[in-house]
Amino acid sequence: MRFGMFTPQHSPIAVDFGTSSVKVLQIGMGDRPSLLGAACMDVPEHARKNPEQLFTYYGHQLPVLLQSGRFKGRRAVCAIPSGQTFIQHMQLSPIDGVSTDDLVKAQLQTQMGCAPDSVVVRSVDVGSVHRDGQAKTEMICFAIARDTVMRYIELLRKCRLEVVGAHTEIVSMVRAFDHLSRRESDREITTVYVDLGSGGTRVAISHGRDIVFARYIQVGGRHFDQHIAATFHCDMNSARAHRLSMQSIEEATASRPDHPGSGESTAVHDPATGEAAADNRPAVQAEPEAEGPTVEVQEDRRVGVVPPELSGPLEPRDALASTPNVDLSELLDTITDELSMCLRYHRGLFPDRRIDRAIFLGGEARQMWMCQHIVKELRFPAQMGDPLARLVQPKQIRTPGLTLGTPQPGWAVACGLCMTPTNS
Repeated sequence: MRFGMFTPQHSPIAVDFGTSSVKVLQIGMGDRPSLLGAACMDVPEHARKNPEQLFTYYGHQLPVLLQSGRFKGRRAVCAIPSGQTFIQHMQLSPIDGVSTDDLVKAQLQTQMGCAPDSVVVRSVDVGSVHRDGQAKTEMICFAIARDTVMRYIELLRKCRLEVVGAHTEIVSMVRAFDHLSRRESDREITTVYVDLGSGGTRVAISHGRDIVFARYIQVGGRHFDQHIAATFHCDMNSARAHRLSMQSIEEATASRPDHPGSGESTAVHDPATGEAAADNRPAVQAEPEAEGPTVEVQEDRRVGVVPPELSGPLEPRDALASTPNVDLSELLDTITDELSMCLRYHRGLFPDRRIDRAIFLGGEARQMWMCQHIVKELRFPAQMGDPLARLVQPKQIRTPGLTLGTPQPGWAVACGLCMTPTNS
């Protein structure tokens, strides 16, 4: 363990291993964090098809990506992809002298037949529940094969990095917005996070900063591309190009004069104190009426503005109008049905809590028609998340593969990794 007199002035280097891209990010610490380095590289189609080929691509290209950005130090953290993580809600009966992780491992051994020492387990305590007349503890279990974790760690070590943390994508995604829930009263805000990725969709529900639900839905942008390729008898690259030609986040925000440019500092100042208000709280929305959700974004009661990372309200809209000549209804219905089950599970645990807001994230969230369709079907107030918007961005910064100036919902995991606790 390291000892020192001073708090680090920058985060570890965060590495987000995605199915369609690899992202590397580093930020400065403090109430007004700054963007110190960012780089992104798309994964070619041939490497996306096979997990082994994908990992080989990581090994060849990650050193190149690290050299392309001006990152500081050697400390690094990474997220293990959700597709390689077992995510399960469990109800456990506490046993004196036995740790929660040991109870979870014992449950995994019963359910999956895996040896306790073969998995790395992280668990989140949700609270007490009653099942079959017994008081139990609701837990969220995140289990990853130990060999998988070590493989990513060894990859980073070969890049001459000192690994100080390996986390799950879902927890990292939520941590990117912890600054919005600094006050005690923020615990009353219920937020559902919907991260639309290429390989699948990550879902989390939080009460303030506390995660109370997590799930991974194995339907993402790649499945839409496969369906389009089968419909038009084309390759995956052409199918993806067709899908990306539909309404995007750039088209939706280009006509908005109030959208902040990412090239400028988006920190908000409190006129009463002259200091930066880094923990701006978006107002909680009223329960949606029968005819549809209310998605108007209200102003923060202290500074008169909404947080820049939540400044994109999503209006409900029928996605089928945006997808001519191809029927994507089955895939869209699968996602909305799975999300409905997530909301019902949460309601069963917390019948008195309603969803106050939904935040859409992930690279595929740039497909506005997809987000708007989900909002229309599930009828909750929703906003596009842009985790990089609050960062002070120097004018001369180089960000290979990342275009500043438009919302970047796909950077939530990387941004959250910069803010998660480390081993040293």
